[in-house]
Amino acid sequence: MVQYNLDSDVTNEPNLICAFTERLDTVNCLKIEDELFNKVQESKTPVVFNLQDVNYVASAFLRICLKVAKEVSPGNFSVINVHPNVKKVFKIAGFDKQISIT
Repeated sequence: MVQYNLDSDVTNEPNLICAFTERLDTVNCLKIEDELFNKVQESKTPVVFNLQDVNYVASAFLRICLKVAKEVSPGNFSVINVHPNVKKVFKIAGFDKQISIT
């Protein structure tokens, strides 16, 4: 469902990369929320959610994103590889103004 990887980006700064592999509906989000948030708290690094293999997100996933964004310092959370339909959900919710979404 979710794979975690501590990796460095082009600035050689470590990031916690969370790659999701299924629909992020309410049921799946409830399964991963606690573990995911614990990983974020443990890592103490910027967090990147990779949604390359995701074509659906529920409001439960938006809640997870908001929770993570509040946990890390401003500017240390981003969502990458977002499919156009999923990006619309983030925009409608206004998250594109608070979180880096590409």
